[in-house]
Amino acid sequence: MTSLTTETTKMLPGQFGVEPFLTLQQAAKELGLHVWALRRAVKSGAIPAYQPFNGRKLVRLSEVVSAINASKIGGENV
Repeated sequence: MTSLTTETTKMLPGQFGVEPFLTLQQAAKELGLHVWALRRAVKSGAIPAYQPFNGRKLVRLSEVVSAINASKIGGENV
């Protein structure tokens, strides 16, 4: 049983099938957005954010992208 536990603790978050959380700065850099735009969207509730333990706001990249796609005006849905 201990070998299973040690193997599990050495796994990265992506190996569990769970998307990792990113800070607002990391997510903004990844998507090429201004950090203040992402902060404003989180504050307004347009993008869900998580604030565990240390108070730093965290987001999932897929939730940010889906919020951006949901606010799309005109054009074709791809």
